[in-house]
Amino acid sequence: MDKFWFQNFWKKCSDFVFQRRGHDILVFLFFLVVSAGFWLLQTLDETFEMEVVVPVELTNVPEEVVITTPLPKVITVVVRDRGSMLIRYWRDDVNPLRFSFADYGGSAASAHVRIPQADVLKMLQTRLAGSSKVQTIHPDTLEYFYNHGMNALVPVKITGDVKTDSRFYLYDVTTDPVEVNVFASAATLDTLTAVQTQPLSVAGLKENATFEVGLRPIRGAKMEPDRVKVTARVDFYMENTIEIPIVSLNFPGDRELRTFPSTVKVTYTVGFEHNKEVTRDKFVSVITYEEILDLQRQGVSKIPIRLKSIPEGVSNVHIEPAEVDFLVETFSED
Repeated sequence: MDKFWFQNFWKKCSDFVFQRRGHDILVFLFFLVVSAGFWLLQTLDETFEMEVVVPVELTNVPEEVVITTPLPKVITVVVRDRGSMLIRYWRDDVNPLRFSFADYGGSAASAHVRIPQADVLKMLQTRLAGSSKVQTIHPDTLEYFYNHGMNALVPVKITGDVKTDSRFYLYDVTTDPVEVNVFASAATLDTLTAVQTQPLSVAGLKENATFEVGLRPIRGAKMEPDRVKVTARVDFYMENTIEIPIVSLNFPGDRELRTFPSTVKVTYTVGFEHNKEVTRDKFVSVITYEEILDLQRQGVSKIPIRLKSIPEGVSNVHIEPAEVDFLVETFSED
């Protein structure tokens, strides 16, 4: 079966080739391949620029040394050369630039080290062909920071914006851990009061949520860990009503205030988690003797009810009734 199929296929190909149309197509393809070859040879002999990515490594770092800000992992080098040479860089990886800590580090408690560009260029030339010319290097400065273990615990500060759905509110926002270990120079640690998270942007939360967030880098410092968990706790609003007494204050011993009614209803909005903390004694409505005298001078027969104290977390407070009738009773001395 396979042999018959192959013979049949070969016969069709032979018939096509020996037809005039097939012959013309083959001639065209031949000259097309030859032309492409000449074009490629001519192009490869021209000069171009090409970006070459070169790995960078810092070697021979002593165990007691902490690299707080490392060298970049790679540098981008723009190389100028003939196309035939540039193919080499496209096809094969360039060997890493390896800088020994012993050549640039020291015995200081902490240090900022810049590797001279001349050293970088010198090492690059050993990785590139002799005809290749380096046009630019990015980044143009190779630097790193190190110390010998100097560190401090620093609080984490949340930055950004966390918003809830309109029916909810943000009950609490915390980080885990609340502090991170920062390795840096003494000068940096002395002025560092907090480590900031990368800005959060969250909207429409309806339930508790946890996000893993990176910390903003600090020049010359290393943070452990460099990511924290931010937990946003969400609570929903509820409406509640409580009845409280009207309290009189500063009245003489022979006088007593009576209000009608003697209590008022306070309706308020509070988060579900906070509701159990809101008790009757935390709402205080006080009327002083001085206020009563002032109302009497004005000929007013009703007292507007105001709250002198409102619990934390309570909002949208409404009092019913908003005004009450009052009477000041005077007791005669026996």
